Amino acid sequence: MLALSLLLIGSMPVAVFYILHIKRRLAHDIASRKQSEQREQTRNHVLELLAHGAPLKEILQAIVLGVEQEHPDMLCSILLLDSEGKHLVTGAAPSLPDFYNAAIDGIEIGLGVGSCGTAAFTGQRVIVEDIQTHPYWVSYRKLTDRAKLGACWSEPIRSSAGKVLGTFAIYHHQAHQPTAAEIRLIEQTANLAEIALGRSQTDQALQESEKLLSDILENVTAYIYMKDTQSRYLFANRLLRERFAAPMEEIEGYDDHKFFDAETAANMRRDDLRVLQDGETLQIEETSLNILTGVTQVFLTVKLPLRRADGGIYALCGISTDITERKDVEEHMHHMAQYDALTHLPNRALFNDRLQQAIAAAQRNQMHLALMFIDLDKFKPVNDTYGHGVGDLLLQDVALRIQDCLRDSDTAARVGGDEFVILLPSIESEPDASRVAEKIRQALNRPFELAGHTLQIGSSIGVAVYPEHGSNEKLLVKSADIAMYHAKKNGRNNVKIYQLGMQEVSQ
Repeated sequence: MLALSLLLIGSMPVAVFYILHIKRRLAHDIASRKQSEQREQTRNHVLELLAHGAPLKEILQAIVLGVEQEHPDMLCSILLLDSEGKHLVTGAAPSLPDFYNAAIDGIEIGLGVGSCGTAAFTGQRVIVEDIQTHPYWVSYRKLTDRAKLGACWSEPIRSSAGKVLGTFAIYHHQAHQPTAAEIRLIEQTANLAEIALGRSQTDQALQESEKLLSDILENVTAYIYMKDTQSRYLFANRLLRERFAAPMEEIEGYDDHKFFDAETAANMRRDDLRVLQDGETLQIEETSLNILTGVTQVFLTVKLPLRRADGGIYALCGISTDITERKDVEEHMHHMAQYDALTHLPNRALFNDRLQQAIAAAQRNQMHLALMFIDLDKFKPVNDTYGHGVGDLLLQDVALRIQDCLRDSDTAARVGGDEFVILLPSIESEPDASRVAEKIRQALNRPFELAGHTLQIGSSIGVAVYPEHGSNEKLLVKSADIAMYHAKKNGRNNVKIYQLGMQEVSQ
């Protein structure tokens, strides 16, 4: 080679030799610069597609076409590993024959499965300079002959964690050995494809997460919403949209005054500000009337602030669970625990509680109160003659007549089969209690018209006054009971006020 150069130099002017050398050098530099520019344009185009969220297929196509435009003698492909990591599927191969792509699509990876199947299996670059003589291609010789393929270089596409995602391959029609520059091209293109695949997987994972979150929000049996710093709705899940009977576009941007009465909306706004301005997390019970549906419901609501990375609050998240039915059950159970099921009057437990409170208040305020024990006369014959059904109706009417004789502040309770007690928490003197007791006696002495029968009963009423007849609950109850015993002993159907000495007589 050196001798030839010297011969050439000797046979032509030195200046001409250098001119030719410079021209060749310039041509090479220009070509290299054009290739660099083309590569940069491809990269920028791919990044722009990524930024605009273009489909993965379009991005991979742009990568392959960019290389082929830079090197017209190359045919390129990107194959992707399937979800199981066992097969390669076509990502982009616009210049390879359709029959070839169809044959390769879905091929199982493994050692000796062409250049790409081997590269995906081993995770290493595979350079096959001559397909006709290489053992990796023996099984595919007829296919490559038909496609007129002579060389195939395959580079595994790896994730940032080192996981193989697919392969980037360069084919030539003739046997071809890659240069150092072409090896760099393979590496750089595989890296660019990794960016696209990584972004695609991230986007897919994000979409799957968003779908999962959306499925949860849309199907959970709770009302979930977000509000901005002005308490205007940003989001309402399906359950809340159904409650408001409105689509999202008629909810977003509006505050609670559109959906609730003024008082409810004001209360909600007050709670929202505690979250949005003070950063509190609230757990509260909300009772609200929906003005759109006219339905009043009770909710257990959690409101919490949503914060930016710097700690600033940008929104509120609310989660409300409808506890209306539960509250109804609780109230029913509470009522059953404290009220008589037949007459709906307070039972003994509730009456004792009210008596304790009334005595404490009377003691503080130096006032009088009265306690009455009522026992019905001739009630047992009604049950025996007409049955318990009529007897129950009679007890219900007795309860109503007793209540008609009392003030709202007074309490009547049923404490036994036909036994009632009355609490007058505030009286001026003993005669006030006597007048009420007599009024009750006369009301119960009138005939009862029930189930086609006219029933006549009476009542024996004992009265005790605080503090004269007992300074505490126990003594007062005992005095009223003794007085009632004396009312029965003295002919029934009368009222007796407790007096000193009654206890000795009852014994």
